[in-house]
Amino acid sequence: MPEAQNPARTTRAVNSAGPTAVAPPSSPGTGSLALRLAGVSGIAASVAWLIGDILLLGKPMGSADQYPILSSYDGMPRDSLAAMLPASTTRLAWGALLGVLTGPLYLVACRHFRRALLPQPRRISLPLYLILTAGYALAPFAHGSFFYWGQAAKAVHESGAASDALTTLPGDLATVLFIPYAVLLALWVVGSVWLAVLVLRGGTVFPRWMCIANPLVCALIGTLVTKLWPGAIGTALQGAALSVANLLLFSLTTWVLWKKADEESS
Repeated sequence: MPEAQNPARTTRAVNSAGPTAVAPPSSPGTGSLALRLAGVSGIAASVAWLIGDILLLGKPMGSADQYPILSSYDGMPRDSLAAMLPASTTRLAWGALLGVLTGPLYLVACRHFRRALLPQPRRISLPLYLILTAGYALAPFAHGSFFYWGQAAKAVHESGAASDALTTLPGDLATVLFIPYAVLLALWVVGSVWLAVLVLRGGTVFPRWMCIANPLVCALIGTLVTKLWPGAIGTALQGAALSVANLLLFSLTTWVLWKKADEESS
C-alpha cells in the first residue's frame, strides 16, 4: 500500500520550490502544416505561371514582314510582341489569368523566407521579408498586363489603319507594364543579396549552400534554361525564365524545410 503523504509537508515542498515556471510559446516548427502548405503554394503558383507564360509567350515568333508593327520595337519588347501577335485572344487571356488568379499563392509561399530568417533579429529579418514579398505582390499586375499589350498590338495589326495614335498605343501600354516589372526586379535584387549574405553568415534555418536559393540567382539559372533549351520546348519556354526560377526556388526551400522537419521529428 502506498504511504499516505502529510498534507503539511506537501504544501511546504511546493512553496519552497517557488512559483511554477511557464514556458514561453514556441514558434511554429519547420514541419508545421502552415509551412508545408506554403511550400505547396509556391510550387503550385510557379507551375500555373509557367503554363501562363507558355500561353502568353510560347508561340514561334512572327517576323516584321508578317507584322509590320514589330518594326517599331527592338530587344525584349519586340520579342514579346513577336510571340504574342500569332496567338489567339483566348490563349492570351488564359495565359494572363493563370498568373493573376494564382498570384496570392506566392504571398503564402513567402512564409518560407520569414521562417528561414526567424533566428535573426526582427529588425533584420522583417524588412527583408517585406522587400521580397512586395516584389511578389507586384508580379500579378505585370504578368496580367501582357494581355492588354498583346491585344492592343493585335488590334493595330488587324485594323490596318495608318493612325499614329493607334500605332503608339501598344508602346504606351508597354511603358506602364515595364515600370512595375522594373520595381519588382529591383526589390528582388536587393532582397536576394541581403538573403544570400545572411544565409552565408550562418544562424538561419537554411544551410549555407542555400545562399543560391533566392530570386536573383534562380532567375539567372531560369534564363539559362530557357535560352539554351533546344527545339519546341525551348520555344515554349522562351518567355518563362522567371516562372522557371520561382519553381526552382520554392522547390528548394520546400525540400530543405521538409527535410529539416523530418530530422527534428525523428
